[in-house]
Amino acid sequence: MPACDRCRAQGIDCIYRPGKRVKGATGRGSHYENCSPRSHEADDDRDRQRDGDYDKGDDSDTPLTDLANTPSTYNHDISGVDGSFDSLTSRTFDQFFRHVHHIPMYSFLHRASLMEQYNAGKVDKALLLALIGITSCLTDMGSGVREYGDRCIDRAESLLFSDYSRPSTFKVQALVFMIKHRILSNRYPSAFMLLSMASRFAAALRLNHNSPNLCFLAQESRRRLMWSLYCIDTGISAGYRDFALWRADRIFVSLPCNERNFEFDLPQPAEMLNPDFNGPEMQHSEDVGSLALHIRILHLRQKIIEFTKDVLVSRTMADTSGLQEPVLALHKQLDDFASRLPSSFQFSDSSLRLRTYSPRICVFVMIHVWWHQCHCDLYRMTMAGFREALPEATLANLDQGFLNHCQRQCVDHSLAMASIFASMQKLGAKPVADLDLALCAYQCARMLKYALQGGGDKFGLSVEAVTEKAKVCLQAIKQCCMGPAAGAIRSDLERLISQGLGSEVSSPRDSSALDANKSSHANETDAPTRHPVLRNIELTEEPEVISTTKTLTNHTNSPSVEPFINTPVTAAPIQTPLSTHILDPSNPWSAVPQFSPMATALPIGHTEHPGAAEPMELAAESNKPETSSNEINSAYEGALEGFDQDNGLAHAMGVELTPWNWSSDLQWPDFLSNSVGV
Repeated sequence: MPACDRCRAQGIDCIYRPGKRVKGATGRGSHYENCSPRSHEADDDRDRQRDGDYDKGDDSDTPLTDLANTPSTYNHDISGVDGSFDSLTSRTFDQFFRHVHHIPMYSFLHRASLMEQYNAGKVDKALLLALIGITSCLTDMGSGVREYGDRCIDRAESLLFSDYSRPSTFKVQALVFMIKHRILSNRYPSAFMLLSMASRFAAALRLNHNSPNLCFLAQESRRRLMWSLYCIDTGISAGYRDFALWRADRIFVSLPCNERNFEFDLPQPAEMLNPDFNGPEMQHSEDVGSLALHIRILHLRQKIIEFTKDVLVSRTMADTSGLQEPVLALHKQLDDFASRLPSSFQFSDSSLRLRTYSPRICVFVMIHVWWHQCHCDLYRMTMAGFREALPEATLANLDQGFLNHCQRQCVDHSLAMASIFASMQKLGAKPVADLDLALCAYQCARMLKYALQGGGDKFGLSVEAVTEKAKVCLQAIKQCCMGPAAGAIRSDLERLISQGLGSEVSSPRDSSALDANKSSHANETDAPTRHPVLRNIELTEEPEVISTTKTLTNHTNSPSVEPFINTPVTAAPIQTPLSTHILDPSNPWSAVPQFSPMATALPIGHTEHPGAAEPMELAAESNKPETSSNEINSAYEGALEGFDQDNGLAHAMGVELTPWNWSSDLQWPDFLSNSVGV
């Protein structure tokens, strides 16, 4: 049986199961059984095209290179193109870098480096499978490809668990795509657990530390990968401090550089997330990276939701003063973020129009959407009857002027979000977006619904206006978001609109939460917190053992509304260059907010973290290998060096054996406290 070079290089067995057309052929069976998909003659193109119709069956146990089991090609045009795994991978690369790569948490791959490694047969099999899975979930790659991609994710997970003791950059990259796929597929318990493995791998590879011995591309790729994990973690932890695996002060690399410099290997200094100096922060330069801005707004949102979770759990706010000071401090940080945005990141109809046909429109839009969502997250605990609101008894003790200010902030920023979605639809912009956009759009409509029911006249809201805004949010979800989780959000929003946004009907979870709020007592301050994802995880008889037995099994065909309502936003929080609200010192709770245009962006840090691990802090500049002028840098520099079975973890991490060994020279407590960022 012949085998192709690609399968030999990756250790995959070439097995070609004959399709139905082979069984019906006379005198040609031996020809098809002994011929690689690459070696079909041109006059067999018609037969290959019929394979897309005959060979519909998909068996998860069959090899991934099985021609009869690979989905049809894009737009069903497979004439002259084989349906092999290699062909599907090539289409995946094209789709990913055209539509998906620009979504913030997916932007750690360097296309030229990845293609170079792939052509050399060095890309980890799990990463290829994960790429197919996430790309097929977010884009339309043809009939049957999405279901095939789901099985690719399952297969990638099996491969990683079979070799979990050998961390590598490839595996962390694959895990990020797998985690995002699980989230998009409404399988949050799986994502919750996979993130812990990815974080442990990252700590072992020291992705949270600089790697000066590596080239710029490799350092930048590592930095982006580390910040992607941080962004995912802020969403999955959902403000519950005990569930956060990464803290910003344990990430010692700078923020990602400008996207163009990463693509073309142009070294650029960048700022840290939290600079050491105490002076006034300067406005960001025009060459700031959009990913760096996204990380900054996510960092702000993490502070906000951790604060609000603490307030909701303690329920000890007896007066306005105890709540007002921290709320205003967080509000000022959002204003500072907006004021530092460069002019190119300011939101306007013109800036949006100029990005209509650019793949970077997604991150631009989400920066602004997240900025508004941060205000809603900060102030919605004052919306009486809202699921995330303080008990009504507590709200009654707060100053009415303060409550009016907070509620006005929620309404104004929700209306601003809806206006962004409306502007996108007016221009015909339909970017591929992560689940974040769907979650923010849903929360926007939900906030306006509750504001309408709580006193629409006070906010100048009418049933017709709120219904129109909700339909705009629904259209944004339909046009930009794919996957079962987005489908569940869409279905619930459609239900709310059909039942009438002016009615008292709400989501089942909102109703139960409202009842819980009404029945809460003062002695409930000791009530334990429980992460929403844990409601979908069943503990075994031994408390320390967790079993995800309640994972949804029907997530593809009939998505459930319950999981997404119960699960926090997990996608990368993006900054919002909109107008910033200036509070009047003499009347901080004025009912009519004033917005001034956002002028600048935030500072970003210089980062270094590519696709290989750094040998502790012992990699001095003198140890960096000399590179001749004609050599090409790679984002995977060092990722495969010393990768063998004999030397275990040290080689798997791509580091020298001498600086990091498991001897008495490096005591475990020191390793735990100084090297691990989780």
